[in-house]
Amino acid sequence: MSRPTLPVAVVAIALISSSVAAWQAIGRAEPSPAGPCAMQSDIVGTWKAVSGNYGGRAFSFPEDPITLKHVTPSQFTVVTFDKDGRVTRVIGGTYTLKGNAYEELPSYGIGGDFDALKGKPQTFTLRVEQNRWHQAGTISSGLAIEEVWERVGRQ
Repeated sequence: MSRPTLPVAVVAIALISSSVAAWQAIGRAEPSPAGPCAMQSDIVGTWKAVSGNYGGRAFSFPEDPITLKHVTPSQFTVVTFDKDGRVTRVIGGTYTLKGNAYEELPSYGIGGDFDALKGKPQTFTLRVEQNRWHQAGTISSGLAIEEVWERVGRQ
């Protein structure tokens, strides 16, 4: 039985809207000069996937579909959508950040990779340089990944 696409799109838009609203409210705060809060303020916001390396294979993200990562002080959401706004993938949940150790714990989503990742910690090292977020690690399926995300909106 196929699932209707409209409710998925509505849920995805609601998730995106809440993430953006949280970022707008919190993103204006001045970053702390030291400690984990300074790094957290570096990652809160909206990011667009620009390139990656998956299992040793380089990948450049196309202009269509677009993959965005929305990060609030406690949650993340990754959403992929096409030029017509049709959502094809959503994954999200909580994250922790300790120094440059970043760990996502997916708890909701749709798409081919969600079932394999749900409830399993995905651990990465990260660095933010200007408007680029670099993350690398091995996800719970055993796939080594490196990704580069570019900040959207705030410069």
